[in-house]
Amino acid sequence: MNILPLKIHNLSYSVNGNNILNNINILSDEKKITIIAGNNGSGKSTLLKILHGLIEIPDNIIKWGDYSIKNVKDNQTMVFQTPILLNRTTYENLNYVANKKNITEKNYVQKIIEKLNIKDIANVNTRYISGGERQKVSIAMAIIGDPKIIFLDEPTSQLDPVYKNEIENIIKNLSDLNVKIFMTSHDVSQINRIGKEIIFLDNGNVIYQNSVTKFFNEKHCSLINNYMNYG
Repeated sequence: MNILPLKIHNLSYSVNGNNILNNINILSDEKKITIIAGNNGSGKSTLLKILHGLIEIPDNIIKWGDYSIKNVKDNQTMVFQTPILLNRTTYENLNYVANKKNITEKNYVQKIIEKLNIKDIANVNTRYISGGERQKVSIAMAIIGDPKIIFLDEPTSQLDPVYKNEIENIIKNLSDLNVKIFMTSHDVSQINRIGKEIIFLDNGNVIYQNSVTKFFNEKHCSLINNYMNYG
């Protein structure tokens, strides 16, 4: 299944008369990490949720290659800023997802645990693990079944530098394994470290889309300059 390019045509979205996204048009064939950036309230998370299919829109507005969102739904997962975990051990959380996806491979869950280096918390209830550990468990759950696309909503925004570095390395490794990554971030240094493409939103409008390299080398409007200086 060839999921690229991503094509978005005239996407608008409003809630109770308030415009969240305005006539968005995007063509992206970046295979690695695309970062959706912008100030708070710019529409980043809403766009991510629409791409994932959590917010439904007409089929003809977004295409992954020649496929609609519904066609690729089983090949994508999402990691939220605040992880959604069951009140069970780490192992039981992962095993629950594996069972839901009808994965019967022997020791499959154990391999995921080892891959993300979470052996120490495998038998610990997720109520008692740290924020960074919760995020690693959430990503572990997301990679079960080998999705082609993973969406991450500010996955490191509440983490200390050690866990931020760990999560970034996991994301880069997934990208190197040909998993398409879309993530939101307001961390300018992070965008520079791991991003390959940036889509910058302001008040629901796309005001910049290009490679991250060009983003950091081109002249910008005052809004983006302020973001780069203080983000």
